[in-house]
Amino acid sequence: MTNTFDFDFEAYDFWPLYQTIQKFYPIGILKNYGEGIHREYEGYKALERLLVENIHDEKTWKSNWVSFTKKLGSELEKKTFGTTYGQAPSYSAYLILDWKKDGNRSNYKELHFSVSLLGNYFQIYGIEKTQLSYEDEVMPYQVENVKEVIVSPIDDFKNHFEAVEEKIKKQFKGYRLVPFYIGQSRIQGLEVYHLDKENCTVNMALFNDFMGYGDQIVDVELRGDMDYGMDGWKK
Repeated sequence: MTNTFDFDFEAYDFWPLYQTIQKFYPIGILKNYGEGIHREYEGYKALERLLVENIHDEKTWKSNWVSFTKKLGSELEKKTFGTTYGQAPSYSAYLILDWKKDGNRSNYKELHFSVSLLGNYFQIYGIEKTQLSYEDEVMPYQVENVKEVIVSPIDDFKNHFEAVEEKIKKQFKGYRLVPFYIGQSRIQGLEVYHLDKENCTVNMALFNDFMGYGDQIVDVELRGDMDYGMDGWKK
């Protein structure tokens, strides 16, 4: 799935997403002309301050996010794992919904979610993956293969998807879900400061690069409604 940022402007208003991204990233100024140019952009400096204040400050990070995910996992009776890292402008984590092991093969169902630090936005998606574990003379290693990405509340992901969505909205007032289709759309000339990629996606700019480019998951089956969440953006 590859698409350029676009929407039905008569029915929906996704301009806030673009305006937020434009505020923090100098769209159209490529980093290969000099990292210094990007670092002098006021939005870039503001983004770095947000990272320091909300993630690098351990007390704030634990108060804003770790306590929330612990409570979430307890209420849903699922193990929660944090995936927030200091260069991506979001809090993130995932729940393990199901896990089965057969020999050296493990099958996982996970529900991932992120809350942006740049604006009132969040994302949710599920994945089904296989992990193969191998013994090696030097050290053990693992190979992961994502088989499916679940983009809306369906089938055995439905209840937990909806529960996480509800709890995020309750905890982070006024935040809206970014539909998968919109999140995976590229913006020409957008380079995210911590990634070595051109024409980055909305998801990369607001959250992280866990989903990569649309064409990087072309061999992965997408299940569900890629427009899920559009109602929250109607005019």
